[in-house]
Parts: sequence; structure tokens; C-alpha cells
Amino acid sequence: MTLDANGTGFIYLHGFASSPGSAKARVFQERFRARSLDLLIPDLAGGDFEHLTLTRQVECVTALIDRGACKEVGVIGSSMGGYLAALVAEQLPEVKALYLMAPGFGFLRRWRGTMGWDAGVKMPGKIQVFHYGFNEDRPLSTALFVDAERWERTPLRRAVPTRIVHGIHDDTVPVAESREYARTRPWCRLKELDADHGLVDAAGWMADDCMAFFSECGLLSEIDGAC
Repeated sequence: MTLDANGTGFIYLHGFASSPGSAKARVFQERFRARSLDLLIPDLAGGDFEHLTLTRQVECVTALIDRGACKEVGVIGSSMGGYLAALVAEQLPEVKALYLMAPGFGFLRRWRGTMGWDAGVKMPGKIQVFHYGFNEDRPLSTALFVDAERWERTPLRRAVPTRIVHGIHDDTVPVAESREYARTRPWCRLKELDADHGLVDAAGWMADDCMAFFSECGLLSEIDGAC
């Protein structure tokens, strides 16, 4: 599957330890399909969750956009996929708008705190992580966190129109992360919802809100599908 050549493309980036078949991804895909739009939802782990890194994920999305040769791309991201979307947008001018749901800004800091990996503490080679796509624990190389140090230095200052939706009861990625991100970036608008990190009950509303936002950004019209 490729993006529409010489037109507009839309990509959905799922969250950490999730999959293209997540509940929110399916709702978004149905909404886009109803408008005769192709929403690409790549497997960001590439079939190898154990060796997942941010670098591999960025390369996956970058290659997808390059192959599609789209002039304009709207990217939707959930949780870590939201952070990934912002990293990709920083590098590729084709990305014209971001719709981020509970984006995982500061994930390296939070994982270090949760796991007790303070300065001087040696990380194990692997940890066990519950994977929602497989509904079971799966091994994960801690190379993910070593690799993430490189991306922590990315400033995320490209003025890409951004809409963030975040639940105020989120105990995985505190809403304070999105509040701070939006506070220092005037091109970003934050909508807080009475929800937790999953935002599953709000999926339909978010899909409609996303399409309205992309229309506002000129990526799709009220009556036409992708170019």
C-alpha cells in the first residue's frame, strides 16, 4: 500500500506496544474510508517488537512518505506514535499537519523514573512489557531507551499546525506534558477531555475532530477525498 502519488496522504501512527489493529486506529480508518480516503496504518515495530527503537520507527515512516511522493501529508499519532509524529514532522517538510492523541512527550524520563534507572544504574539488556496487540507480555530490548537519548535532543520547533487531544485522567502520560508542549508552541492547540490515556470512548469524536482540523489546514475539503 502506498500514499496517493502527487496528492495528499494520511498516516496513523499507533502507540507503544500496540498495533495497526487497535480500537482507535480502526475507528479512524472507518471514518476516512467513509470519505473515500486511504489512511495508512503501518506496523511501527516491523514485526520485531523486541528490537523496537525510535530510530527504526522514524525510518519506517520516512520511507513510507518518500515512497508515496506526496506533496502534503497529515499525520495522526497516538501516545508514542504522537511523539514519533512530531519527530518525523521536524525532518520532513511534506508533513503539513499533526493530530496527536495523548502524545508521549518525555517518555524516556518517565520510563527511567518508573524503572528506577537513575544515573549510575545499569539497565538490564531486556525487560518484559505487556503488548496490547498480542494481549501478553513480550520481551523488549532496552536499546530502545539508549537510542531514545539521541532523539531527546531534537528541539521540535518546526511550526507545523498541531492539534493535541489529551485526557485529564491520564496516568500514563500526564496531561501536564501536553500543556507544557502547547504553552511554548503557538502553532499548537490543546483540547483536554474527561478521559484516561486510552481515549477509547472518545475515538469517534476524535476522528471527526481530526478530519475537521485537517480540513481547516487545507489537507481535505468538505466534499472531496484525497487528490
